Parts: sequence; structure tokens; C-alpha cells
Amino acid sequence: MSTALFNGQRFQALREFEGLTQAALARILGTSQPVISQIEKAERPLNERLMTQARAEFGLPESFFTVQPSYMDLGFPTFRKSSGAKVADERRIVRQYREAARVFEAASRGSGYHEVRLPPDIEGLGPEEAAVRLRQLAGLSEDGPITNMTRFLERFGFGVVTHLDFHGGVEAPKHSGISIPVRGSSRPLIALASVMPGAVMRFTLAHEMAHHIWDASAPQTWTSSRAPQELRAHSFAGALLLPASVIESRVTESLNLDAYLRIKADYGVSVGAVIMRAQRLERISPERARSLQIQLSGPPCTGSPGAAEPCRAPRCRPSSTTRWTSMSSSRRTTPKGATSTIWVKRRRTRHSRRRCLTTAGETWTSSR
Repeated sequence: MSTALFNGQRFQALREFEGLTQAALARILGTSQPVISQIEKAERPLNERLMTQARAEFGLPESFFTVQPSYMDLGFPTFRKSSGAKVADERRIVRQYREAARVFEAASRGSGYHEVRLPPDIEGLGPEEAAVRLRQLAGLSEDGPITNMTRFLERFGFGVVTHLDFHGGVEAPKHSGISIPVRGSSRPLIALASVMPGAVMRFTLAHEMAHHIWDASAPQTWTSSRAPQELRAHSFAGALLLPASVIESRVTESLNLDAYLRIKADYGVSVGAVIMRAQRLERISPERARSLQIQLSGPPCTGSPGAAEPCRAPRCRPSSTTRWTSMSSSRRTTPKGATSTIWVKRRRTRHSRRRCLTTAGETWTSSR
């Protein structure tokens, strides 16, 4: 294969997967840091010797280095994460998302599945109005629950990955949802970094859907949970999963915590989110909301401070992503280098324990 087809920027993708600096990758490949830097900046071509060395060291197919830049590399990620999230973890998860989004788009196209289907005017609606419109299009009653949030998203053409990151057998609880809204993307992907409680999972998926609706033209990412984009996404998620009519008919200022748990059981939304929604709709006062949150976090309710809420909501599993991937592989229409997000086995290699990812006719490994 001509070296002109090798994309040197894939060295950066490899480093982000592996958590390596340019200097560390240079040492592994027996070259210098300036050479790696020049290759990543396209100031020097990626020669076959270095590509072959990288393939041998990290268990990669040649197609990994022929993936060309796409619009997905230009978008800004939206995260739901805690303040203690590490930069290296974030880079790894963002890279995993970009790869998964590329795979999903290829698999979706190869399977012949439809593109995203959202009302053309939805971006001009507010969170409440948009939630009502989407619920109507999905055939839900005014106060009916969304029983499966992943199916809801898939119906509109979104792909869903519910466990994107797996680092050495340790979950990544400091990161939850991730999306990269890009205007013009016809097959968007929403991903959850790690396993989480069902109620949190459902809310996070709805939250990330909001970013795809309104934030595709964002000039940069944002970090504050109080940013207007985050507040709007929270409002939309609450309105989508818990319609205003439900709050108005079931919540009063004096409603006790047990009754909130029943709402959680019926709608798959955390008690904390129900309380916030009720306060936002002015069904309860800020003082009552604060009192309920204190009760919710205390030992009488959870058994110990900081423990999980009682009454678990079931987790929703995606179906279409796996189906599209397998259909595309069987038809041999997945572009070269497309990698599935399904972990299939483990093995040890020279540098670290690796996990193998399946591809269309190939297998490559990642040390994470």
C-alpha cells in the first residue's frame, strides 16, 4: 500500500487510546519526539517502517492508519462528568467516542437504516415544547412513561452505546454521558462512559439528546454545570421523562418521600430529578425541595449517607447499534478500518494487558 494513504494523525488517536505522550510513543517506536510531532501535524509522512512497528507493538491492523479525517474530528464534546475527572481519562473517552461514532455511522449506512428523524423546526422550540413534540411523534400519551429510553432514541435515528469506556477492569464513574453534536451529522451517536444506575442512565441519555438538538453549532465546549447549554439539557431531560401533567397531578408541597419513590418507580427517574422538576415547575418551594434532598441523602432513607437511592429503575439496553454492525459486516459494506465497540476477549502483550476489538474482517487491540 502506498504510504500516501497512511494518516499520521492516527498516531494522536493511538496515544489518546493508550494514554501516552509523544515522547513515550517515540521511545516505544524507536524514534524521537520531534518526529512523532511532525507526523501528527502532517509535516512529515508516516513511513511504512514506523507504521509497521506501531502495528506490531500495539496489535493494530493496517486499516487503523488509513482512516481519514472527518467532520467528527471537528466537533466539541459535551460531557456529563464530575469535577474530579482526569484529563487523561477524558482524552481517552473522547477518542473512544470519536471512533465509536465513526463505526456507528458506517454500520448504520451499510445496513440501510434511516438517518436521524427530528422535526425540522425543533431547534427553535424550548425544552418543554420540544419534549412534548417528540413524545407525540413517538406515540406516547400526555402522561405516559418512556419505558425504554434507548429504543426511544433509536426510533429517531440515534445510535446508543451504554458502556463506552472500560479501563483495566475499573469503571469510569467520573464520566457519564458524552456526545459530539455536529451540524449536518445524519447519524449521531450518544454514549455512556460507564455503567450507571438505570434512572441516571435514562436521564443522561435524554440530556445528551438535547445537546444534539440545540448545540451542534456551539463554537466551543463548556465546563460549568451551570452553563446555559447544561441547564437547557437538564430541563429537556426532565420534561421528556417526566411530563408537566404528571408533576401537576401527583406532586404537592406536603407530598412525602415515599410518594416520590412511587413516581420514580412509575417513570424511571431518580427521586432527586423528580424533586428538581417539581421545584422548577413551582409545585414545591425551594425550602421544601431542600428538605426532601436532605431526607433523601440521610440514613433513614438510604441506609447510609451517600448511598444509592432505593427503588432501582431498570437499565435499558441498546439494540440497533449491535444489529447494524452485524448486518454491515455480513454484507461486507463496512468501510475498511471500521471498528465495533464490542469487547470480545483479553490477552497480554509486550506492553500491557490488551482488549481486542472486532472489525469487519479484522481484530485489533487496545490496552484499555
